[in-house]
Amino acid sequence: MADHGRIPTWRRGMDFAHTVCAAVAGGPLGGTDAGRRLRTAAVSVPSLVGEAFLDQGAAEAARSLLAAAEKLAEVAGILSLDPIRQALGEPERAALLREIDSLRAELDLLRDGLPGRPSH
Repeated sequence: MADHGRIPTWRRGMDFAHTVCAAVAGGPLGGTDAGRRLRTAAVSVPSLVGEAFLDQGAAEAARSLLAAAEKLAEVAGILSLDPIRQALGEPERAALLREIDSLRAELDLLRDGLPGRPSH
């Protein structure tokens, strides 16, 4: 498969992880468990996308991409908690949720494009 660094979804995942980490570090979430969980889940996304493009079969790649989508769902869930909503503010939280939706759609397209997967 292709070099993961050339995959736009991997690059967008890296940008997303950076944005989440900056939002956490620059505010009241920096030293909290919720902030750590947000950072950890966000950083996992590009890692899992990159893993999907290692020399592995379509089934393993699909599992890695699904795990990346699950990490995005985890971030979205944490962002819905009241203390997080208050700490980040609605504009920043809404922007992160839009980015999550966009990345989820890209992950779905990547999974659908794997060999042996039916296309929609």
